[in-house]
Amino acid sequence: MKSRPSKLAHMLCRFLLGCLLMATLAVGASGEELDQSRDRLTEIQSQIDETLKGLRSKRVASGALADELARLDSETRRIEKLTRTSSRQMSKLSDQLKKQRQALHELEQQQQQTEAQVSQRLVVLYKSGEVGLIRALLSEAETPREIAEKYAFLTRMVRHDRELLTQYRQQAVEHEAAVVEIEQLQKKQSSLVKRRLREQETLKTAQKSKKNLMAALHRDETLMEGMLQQLRAKALRLNTLVKKLETEQTQTYTETLVGLSAEKGRLPWPVSGKIMVTFGKSRHGDLGTLIESHGIEIEAAVGTSVKVVAPGKVLYANSLRGYGKLLIVDHGGKDYSLYAHMNQFTKQVGDMVASGETIAYSGSENRDSIYFEIRHGGKPLDPKPWLKPR
Repeated sequence: MKSRPSKLAHMLCRFLLGCLLMATLAVGASGEELDQSRDRLTEIQSQIDETLKGLRSKRVASGALADELARLDSETRRIEKLTRTSSRQMSKLSDQLKKQRQALHELEQQQQQTEAQVSQRLVVLYKSGEVGLIRALLSEAETPREIAEKYAFLTRMVRHDRELLTQYRQQAVEHEAAVVEIEQLQKKQSSLVKRRLREQETLKTAQKSKKNLMAALHRDETLMEGMLQQLRAKALRLNTLVKKLETEQTQTYTETLVGLSAEKGRLPWPVSGKIMVTFGKSRHGDLGTLIESHGIEIEAAVGTSVKVVAPGKVLYANSLRGYGKLLIVDHGGKDYSLYAHMNQFTKQVGDMVASGETIAYSGSENRDSIYFEIRHGGKPLDPKPWLKPR
């Protein structure tokens, strides 16, 4: 009987430690992601410094400042998500600790009551002993029936004593397991607190970089104009590319493609994230000036599967400055869909694609969004009316 509770306690402790180990590994993974963000922030800041120097000397660096600002925004949002996750974990962990401490308190009270009962029974048994029990059972003054009744009563007492001891040992097992869990939860809480501090420091670094960049742009009209020129040049490069492709392509393969007009309002979304930049003219949140977007920017975590919105043929799959890796699909009828800021293509030029098929994965330079356009005859159209309402 003594070995059973000890073995059970060991099994419970191992199970609890295993669960907590999995949680600790999750914390470690988030820590690695934070380290990667810190490294990327250093790289972005270095690129911003180089680009500012280029703009000041009227030699625009290879990396457009608008792209570096977008990367900085992505990294800031990514770190903010990490801090929100940490906050949720901290809150959940605090609740777990509170409940576990309450459970331990209740268990200790039960143990005290059981221990008092066990002690009381031991005192009685010590005073009477086995001889006393036998004497009470075989007393001459009692009839055989009374002896049988007393024997049954004593049997129930022995059974009760055994159950009492089993309960006491089980409570000891549960107490040991609860103490182990509280200790591990406290260690995890300490680790989360340290990680949260690092996240807050990293977030402050990102916010400071962005604040300094915007201050430099607003102080220097030349820098601001240079950035706006980059945005206009970026759109012009894409327009030129689409017109060139439309002019050069043959129509042999588009005869079987009917275009997008019949599917207006029913096209699937390329990714499921929220719209971050709308189509048309809008005021840039950081620059404070009106800018025009020929497509929409949709939130997408790095590595998100990007799906084509309709059947077609891949017309272009390559890098374009300002758009990262860009993929263009011809749907026939002079209709095209464009997908930018890809990290990896799964389709190449000439491939036929079915509606909803994965054509690429997002995350160009670790951006947390993709850029999407629909064009007819080279003219950009607002994609939202063409996509399914949601």
